[in-house]
Amino acid sequence: MADGPSDRIAAELRSRIAGGEFRPGDRVPSTRELVAEHGVAMSTAARALARLREDGWVRTVARVGSVVADRAPAPAATSVPERSRVVATAVRIADEEGLSALSMRRLAAAVGVPTMSLYRLVRSRDELVLLMIDAVFGEIVLPPARGSWRTRLEAAARTQWRVHRRHPWLSRVLSLSRPQAVPALLRLAEYELAALEEVVPDPVERFDLHVVLTGFVRSTALDLAAERDAEADTGVDADTWVDHDPAVHTALRRYGGPALGRIANYPYDLQRIFDTGLATLLDGIVRSR
Repeated sequence: MADGPSDRIAAELRSRIAGGEFRPGDRVPSTRELVAEHGVAMSTAARALARLREDGWVRTVARVGSVVADRAPAPAATSVPERSRVVATAVRIADEEGLSALSMRRLAAAVGVPTMSLYRLVRSRDELVLLMIDAVFGEIVLPPARGSWRTRLEAAARTQWRVHRRHPWLSRVLSLSRPQAVPALLRLAEYELAALEEVVPDPVERFDLHVVLTGFVRSTALDLAAERDAEADTGVDADTWVDHDPAVHTALRRYGGPALGRIANYPYDLQRIFDTGLATLLDGIVRSR
């Protein structure tokens, strides 16, 4: 029996999906539409959609919203899948729907096993996230440890950037103050530190620069996840939002000075920003020697 308004809304949507009113790929009512239809708070409607995502009934599509999943939740199975398949499925869910959509129950539904069966392979969601980090950074193929130190550091940074672009959720789970000691990250750290040994004799300064470079890639990548969420919520990309948001133009007219005025129609491009920042960091290491 439904426990509250969000459960009742979720149950009604499940019934409508099962009855064929919404077919795979069809958009289901948005949070705002559910608020208007049921007279509930935004948080209640959001919980209802989150419950459907967790159970595998819907998935999130950027600039569209919540759509019916390609297949109904799989029936419970008794066999335990391989850990690698579980982790790969978790990565796919996070890539397609965002990390907030990933729960042990949602993952179990996608894999086709009872939720408790997953705990034979993964003790907790936190451990699952560590395995996901190791898996996606394990995709990295670093160039041979030869050539100039700058070439190697740039290659390492750009390789990390590509991983972040494929997996926007990643920047939100990495920590610099409490680094995750997973094999793939340690391999990457070893590669960068070995390159820095050629120009930075002090080991503390070497590790400082490693953290600075890693932090630059991660902090720039945070905007990937934020923009993905904003597009999914509004259906509008960053450039369109700035062009059509009157508050931005009003604030610029009211508070912007001449320096801002000379940056008319700034073409926001995160890849260009990353390229500029990385070159500046590496140039700074050169000048400090």
